[in-house]
Amino acid sequence: MGDSPARIEVPDVVGMTGREAHALCHGLGLFLGYYNMDQQLPESMVIAYQEPPPGTMAEPAAAVRIWTTLDPLPDDRRPQ
Repeated sequence: MGDSPARIEVPDVVGMTGREAHALCHGLGLFLGYYNMDQQLPESMVIAYQEPPPGTMAEPAAAVRIWTTLDPLPDDRRPQ
């Protein structure tokens, strides 16, 4: 019996574009799932909410589900 794979800390993708979040999650070994939008993410959309929340420990290839908005995010949720 081998060791179980290491768990991955879910990143904070709120405020990112879908492209940025996909690249980050893919690089960590997570799957990014889109909700409330077409498969093709328009450049003007940003992520407004994610599940599971940032900091959650997930299994490799776990899904990070995102919801997007065209509205500006509050100042405290904008990327630095």
